[in-house]
Amino acid sequence: MDSVMHLLDVVMASPWLYLVVLTVVAIDSVLPVMPGETVVITAGAYAVVQSSPEAWWLLAATVAGALIGDVTAQHLGRRAGPLAQRLRRFQAGEKLFAWAERGLLGRGGMLIVGARFIPGGRTATSLASGMVRYPRWRFVAWALLADSAWAIYNVGIGMIGGLAFRDQPLLGVLLGVGFALLVGLIIERVRTSRAARGDRSPGVVLPEA
Repeated sequence: MDSVMHLLDVVMASPWLYLVVLTVVAIDSVLPVMPGETVVITAGAYAVVQSSPEAWWLLAATVAGALIGDVTAQHLGRRAGPLAQRLRRFQAGEKLFAWAERGLLGRGGMLIVGARFIPGGRTATSLASGMVRYPRWRFVAWALLADSAWAIYNVGIGMIGGLAFRDQPLLGVLLGVGFALLVGLIIERVRTSRAARGDRSPGVVLPEA
């Protein structure tokens, strides 16, 4: 455990950490297989424990990575239709896309903000926004708002965990990640419930992409 803590101390003190955070968060926004939230929460905890990384630079790197990833995913939705269609072959992927498409046509911006807090949901929403030709400038504006809120939320959770467990930062990180997962689960349950009610209403006819 001591060796793990030492390694974390070294990594979190590295000036390259901001680039690592930016890269991981950007990839996670396109391919939800990277531990974006975990990395940001961990860095947030260490911003309190050892004053490195610097919280403001961490926020900037997180927002930049999330925005780059979201814009990239939307671009893929516009240019790489076959990839999106392949994802839709999976039941979970089809449900996420159907939810994103209905929401984008109905309440666009708020869906982009809400989906940012759901791993997988944010990717589906960004891809779907490209597929239905949601205006790019509007998407970027809403994505910037969503990414800023998401960054403050995750960095904040990490910092609170770091303050509460200054002598055991890993415990603070674990509790922070658990809380973030719980919030994501609650949002997903609400989404599922609303989608079930929406299925009882007449379907929305989507324009050709």
